[in-house]
Amino acid sequence: MDSIFNSDLMLDLETVGTKPGCGILSIGACTFNTVYKFYVKIDIGTCYDVGLKNDSGTLLWWKRQSTEAYIEAFSGTTPLIEALNQFSEFYTACAGKSIWSNGATFDAPILAAAYEACGMDIPWSFRDEKCYRTLKGLLPEIVADDFIGIKHSALADAAHQAKHAAKLLGIIASQQATSAAIVRG
Repeated sequence: MDSIFNSDLMLDLETVGTKPGCGILSIGACTFNTVYKFYVKIDIGTCYDVGLKNDSGTLLWWKRQSTEAYIEAFSGTTPLIEALNQFSEFYTACAGKSIWSNGATFDAPILAAAYEACGMDIPWSFRDEKCYRTLKGLLPEIVADDFIGIKHSALADAAHQAKHAAKLLGIIASQQATSAAIVRG
């Protein structure tokens, strides 16, 4: 897939809550062409050590997921600070121009709150945050390809979302080019 959006990053988190300040189980990210990928599973205890919390409703939700997804989510051993340092290095190395996530109020704000709880700088600008959920809503008739991997694994979710977002953005760019050609006429 060749796209002008290949340097954009898709971010996905698995968490123990739904609001900034909750603990993070894993961070997954990839470029839209999925050439560059990042995945780290976090020791949830190290999230609690810096004051991040869990939500009982989210913990119950995890109990209803597949055994495979539950084990994947709760098997992290990487300390939170180390995971955030690794993500910062990945983000900087990719030099992504935008960081996308499935919801303007979920992944990026939760990750930013974790950086703040650890006294660390957030590696992206708030101006670079983009919402995949909003993008999907612009072209609801364009469905994503079949899911590959374990649903609710942060990297598999990020890759799935990135491929669909690139497809949607490609359609929008094509429509804009067609409209511009008609106007120039």
